[in-house]
Formats: sequence, structure tokens, C-alpha cells
Amino acid sequence: MQRNISIDLLKLALAVCVVFLHTHIFYDYSSLLEHSLAQGLFRIAVPVFLVITGYYFLYIDNFNKFKKWLKRVFILYALWMAFYCPIWWSPNLSYNISTIYNGYFVLWYLVGVLWGGGLLYFLRNISGKKLWIIASLFFIAGVAIQQAGNLHWFSGYWDWKLNQYTTHRNFLTVSFPFMALGFLMHKYKALTIDKFDIKGWHIVILIGLVIFESLLNYFLISKKESLDQMFSLYFAAPAIVAYCLNREMLSSHKEIANLSTAIFLIHPFFIYHLKSYFIGQQTLFSFAVLLCSAAAGCLLVLMNKKVKYLL
Repeated sequence: MQRNISIDLLKLALAVCVVFLHTHIFYDYSSLLEHSLAQGLFRIAVPVFLVITGYYFLYIDNFNKFKKWLKRVFILYALWMAFYCPIWWSPNLSYNISTIYNGYFVLWYLVGVLWGGGLLYFLRNISGKKLWIIASLFFIAGVAIQQAGNLHWFSGYWDWKLNQYTTHRNFLTVSFPFMALGFLMHKYKALTIDKFDIKGWHIVILIGLVIFESLLNYFLISKKESLDQMFSLYFAAPAIVAYCLNREMLSSHKEIANLSTAIFLIHPFFIYHLKSYFIGQQTLFSFAVLLCSAAAGCLLVLMNKKVKYLL
């Protein structure tokens, strides 16, 4: 089966972005540069991953296919939660239940895809306009909740609640909206060469808008708060996917895609075990984590040929 490896190469680049986001690369040189990357440029990664997932979700067109898809994602989630269990497990039962439900570290992504995919499957047959409106409203709500938290408009419990990742970054406000965008792109052949060919300069402008919005938050709202959601991501993510789809490079191999998944899933392991050796050296730490994750990722790609559902 032929694959578009331009998408696979994009996913590999995004996996590197996720690693550098979580390791706060260049923070030891400049907090402003680190913010522009970790809370700006690198924030493109997850929305683009979700748009890609949604794009190929169009092929899940009956309940049997949906069950197989659901089973695969759930097993992947369960396997990696078990792998990380020695790190996240706690004597606190409520914490464990919350972690299992929300996912440890990057595994929140798989939880979001599970629930977001379920909602998308349920709504897949409504009109494109209605689906886009519903997805957009959920996304806007997520951005608004995060900004209200970052601005600390409330105090006490509500301030704490609004600043919890799970309140503003979940399947309703992130996973479903971006998956819906990818699904609609594929269903209605939007942003294709014959309708509107995305050029490189379009991507440069949109990435510039993401960084600009990030800097606005840095100077006007908060220099410390995390920034998962930005309005510009809603336009940049589908455009980046369309740009790569329109520059098709075919291959029958999926090792690049598997390597990107492996790096994404394994890098928290190295963050946890290496962080104490690189205190105050975020840039060196970032490259150490990436190198170890890439090496382990190659091993996981080989193991995946023998162990089903590993990646």
C-alpha cells in the first residue's frame, strides 16, 4: 500500500518539536526565545497531529471499522500506561484514578483521540457546516477558559480549576475540534491544489502568526503560564497538513511514521530519568533526550514488527 511520506516526514518533525517543547530548549540562554518556541512554534505539533488523525478518520465509515480503530488506540494507550506505571503510580487512589482517566504526560493525547474520535464518529453524518460550527465553538471555549485562567480573573478554587490542564485541554476543546477540521478537509477536498493550493509563504505567515500570538500572551498576559491553545493554531494546523498532502511523495514503507510515534511515546521516559543530570542546562538536556529517544525509537520500530500494537 502506497503512503504519502511527506506526511510521515512532517510527523517526524512534529515529534522532535514535542520533545523540545517538553524539555524547554534554549531556556538556559533566553526565556523569551524559549517561550517563542515552547509556547509558540512547538505548540503547532499536537494540533497538526490531530488534524492528520482526523483526515484519515474519514475511512472509518462503518461501525466495524470504528470498533477496530477504537480497540487499536485503547490497547496502545493501555500498553504505554502500563509501561509508565512505575513513574505515575501513587499511594493516592484518587490521583491514580485521575491519571488513568486523563493519561500520564503525553498519553493524554491518546485519551483525547479516543473520546474525540468517538464524538466525531457520532457526528460524522451531519452537515459540514454544522460540524465545523460545533467544533469551532468547543475550540473557542477552550481558548477562553485557558485565557481566563492565565489572567487569574477568579480566585481560590475557580482560579485553581481554570488553570488545570484537564479543564481547558481535553477531548472536547482540543482533540475533537482539530480532528473535525482534518475530517472536513478530507470529506470536502478542502485546501487541495485544484481548490486552493497552499504555498510555502502561506505557511511562513501562519507560523509567524502563531509566534506573534504567543508573544502577545508573553508581554500582555503572562510570562510564566503555559499556552496550549491559540486562535492562530486553528488556521495554521490544517494549512500545514494541506501543504504536505499537496506535495505528495509516495512510498510503501511506514518506518518514518512509526519512528515519529515511537519518539513521541518514549521521550517522557528519558525526561524523567535524565533531568537530574542536566540541571540548569536545558539545551544540552533537550538534545540528550532527543538522541536517546531517537535511538530507543529505532529499537521500538524493529520491535513493533514482532509485537502488535506497540506503536
